[in-house]
Amino acid sequence: MPLRTPRLIGSVLLAVILCGGSLTYALVSGIPQWDAVFQGALDPVISAYGGWALTGGYVVLGVVLVGGCLALSWFRATFDYLPLGFGFVSVLVVSSLGLPAHIDAQIDAVLSFVMVGLCAVLLVGIFFAAIKDRLSRGFRV
Repeated sequence: MPLRTPRLIGSVLLAVILCGGSLTYALVSGIPQWDAVFQGALDPVISAYGGWALTGGYVVLGVVLVGGCLALSWFRATFDYLPLGFGFVSVLVVSSLGLPAHIDAQIDAVLSFVMVGLCAVLLVGIFFAAIKDRLSRGFRV
């Protein structure tokens, strides 16, 4: 597999820009404190449903961006899009650092639930693949 494909180079450059941009923003401007910056504007969103609306939206955005990069790499049978997923993770982590503590705890809980769900899907897939393989061989007497 060649390492100098245009897709891999572009993905690495975008990942470097995302990681470097979020790091530079955090070092120059500080971690964005969402509850202090948007005093009245974001408070209804954070407090709606105990913060679960913001938590769900944040996790869904992360799953779509990072999971999309992973799925695209898997479907194309290449690792060209994996660095871009790391860039998205860096932006999501830096933006979540300034969220209120209870929202961070909820994001952690939901991400743990998502990971357990993905492991369960993987185990069910392996189980059904093993059954399919066993049934396709037939019975030997």
